[in-house]
Amino acid sequence: MKVYIIGAGAGDPELLTIKGKKAIENSEIIIYAGSLVNPEVLKYNKAAKTYNSAKLSLDQVIEIIKKAAAEDKNVARVHTGDPSIYGAIKEQIDSLAENEIDYQIIPGVSSFLAAAAALEAEYTLPDVSQTVILTRQAGRTPVPDKEKLASLAQHQASMAIFLSVQMIEEVVDNLSKEYPLTTPAAIAAKASWPDQKVIKATLGEIAAEVKAAGIKKTALILVGDFLDSDYQKSKLYDKNFAHEYRNGKKGEKAVLVVSFGTSYHETRKKTIAACEKRIKDHFPEYEVKRAFTSGMIIEKLKKRDNIDIDNPKEALKKLYKEDFQEVIVQPLHIINGSEFHDLIRTVKKFKNNFRSLKWGNALLSKTADYFDVAKILKTEVENNSEEEAVVLMGHGSSYAANSDYAALDYVLKERGMKDYYVGAVEGYPEIQVVIKQLKKKNYKKVKLAPLMLVAGAHAQNDMIGENEDSWKNLLENEGFEVEFQLKGLGEYEGIQNKYAEKVKSLLEK
Repeated sequence: MKVYIIGAGAGDPELLTIKGKKAIENSEIIIYAGSLVNPEVLKYNKAAKTYNSAKLSLDQVIEIIKKAAAEDKNVARVHTGDPSIYGAIKEQIDSLAENEIDYQIIPGVSSFLAAAAALEAEYTLPDVSQTVILTRQAGRTPVPDKEKLASLAQHQASMAIFLSVQMIEEVVDNLSKEYPLTTPAAIAAKASWPDQKVIKATLGEIAAEVKAAGIKKTALILVGDFLDSDYQKSKLYDKNFAHEYRNGKKGEKAVLVVSFGTSYHETRKKTIAACEKRIKDHFPEYEVKRAFTSGMIIEKLKKRDNIDIDNPKEALKKLYKEDFQEVIVQPLHIINGSEFHDLIRTVKKFKNNFRSLKWGNALLSKTADYFDVAKILKTEVENNSEEEAVVLMGHGSSYAANSDYAALDYVLKERGMKDYYVGAVEGYPEIQVVIKQLKKKNYKKVKLAPLMLVAGAHAQNDMIGENEDSWKNLLENEGFEVEFQLKGLGEYEGIQNKYAEKVKSLLEK
């Protein structure tokens, strides 16, 4: 005697596996989830005695099975979809084991798979999503706090939500905390059944569509860009992609150098282009490509100068299309702030598009970086007298990485550069904090210099501009004599070498 715990599939009886069909044919008793399993499945064994488990408690189901065991009769315990997903089979298994009743689990086609088929969708589109989340909205059955929809939505993955269509408004409210309301969404009701119904909409529209259609149960909610998005072709059938059964083309190698960018031509040549050249000199076998993260600068260069520069996503797409197989993304950021993290989120979406994809860190990332940068600054931004302070202007960040400025300030002074101070335009310490420190030391002169890759808009406007709140004017209003060194960090050979070293460290991993 044996109990077969069978996944009957999403609804279409032809989705029942051959093994599941044989188990039903070989059973004298069938216990099936009558509210969900297509009764057509029962026709594979018309002689069997059937029980609708929708009307039974667990104890009653087990009693039927125990009686069958005593009579040496096989039992087909038929669940909808796949029994491992919201099938409540663990408690049945435990009871069977406790009663020493033999059992076997036979998997089935889950409704989330039938829903994808009905929508003609692929959950794992390259460059869109490589993760599928199967979950449910908390209702009478709670979910752990870390698994609540609002938390899971942070991943922006392809999502299939079970047992929740009756709470569609609550689902939308939770998802919209992370997903934009314009995110594609869909409902697959009774997927694979003859009367299946599919609705496509946006997350903001889907609740109204569901209510208008009168769908209240037996429906799956699907959310994610996989439903309507541009995507990269899979590497599986790419002629350039090698695996166990096929040798691919060797492919090319590239370093994608990414910066915020600048619309100032001269400083771009002296900084960004100089860093790119230094990396190329160190790694001649790699092609060096450029990307800017600032859409505003990209648009300005296009309109004003007819210069086309890609953003990181566009650049990575081009590298993929051009058959590059080994790609290193090296940011020219100073700290690992918000722009850096936005970049890395973009880069990670392409991790399955290349044989090797690695990404580096910003200039100030490791302890040794602070010491190296301090040494470079001491040489490149000289302090001319004890009456003069050097004030370095950083950008600032709302991220914890803003503390890198304080760390560098500490290292500068620890390394004997007691007259060097670090401030931030959009972070801490602000220039007002720095001015208080300067007054305490009775400095007469201040030399301003950018602690930024380029001497661009911030240096030209916020540091030495004529506006009343520029650092130059604020310092002069406090009685300081101000001079400035209008050079971005990227102009310094030592900084250029630091970025090349970061690429080298990635190659050595």
